[in-house]
Amino acid sequence: MTDPSSDILLSRKTIAERIRELGLRITADFKESDSLCLVPVMDGGMIFAADLMREIPLPLRVIPIKASSYGDGTTSSGTVKLPGGIPGDIRGCSILIIDDILDTGKTLETLRKIVMDAGADSVRTCVLLRKESAGHLLADYIGFEIPDRFVIGYGLDLAGVHRNLPDIRVLKED
Repeated sequence: MTDPSSDILLSRKTIAERIRELGLRITADFKESDSLCLVPVMDGGMIFAADLMREIPLPLRVIPIKASSYGDGTTSSGTVKLPGGIPGDIRGCSILIIDDILDTGKTLETLRKIVMDAGADSVRTCVLLRKESAGHLLADYIGFEIPDRFVIGYGLDLAGVHRNLPDIRVLKED
């Protein structure tokens, strides 16, 4: 298969260093919590969440949730789909929603409301990437600010492909 990406935007080493820093901040912020639940947004957030949770040496539960707004395209549909709802009981949990990218904000906004309505004690958000155009959208923890380009690798995909690239790359423009 031909590699459709151009230059590496963020190397695996740079990503790993930033995740260590995020892990330290999150650990400090949640050290008093006895009910920390990580809610990785699947599929894009799975690699980021797996690496991040290894940097948080606290007792925690992991409750993955399936959410999608991109489908097979390179722009958000504007509609967030949660095909399986929220798996498990989150009442009384301190929730940390972990997502790959903050672009339109629809996914985090939808998930925040759903988990609060389901009885979470608190909800914070962590994203690996925030696009420049989403600078006005808030997340509690942000790994990197990136330009408004379509990126792949490190869990991010194009129609389900390229999640396995170890770096984050900008998709070539045709």
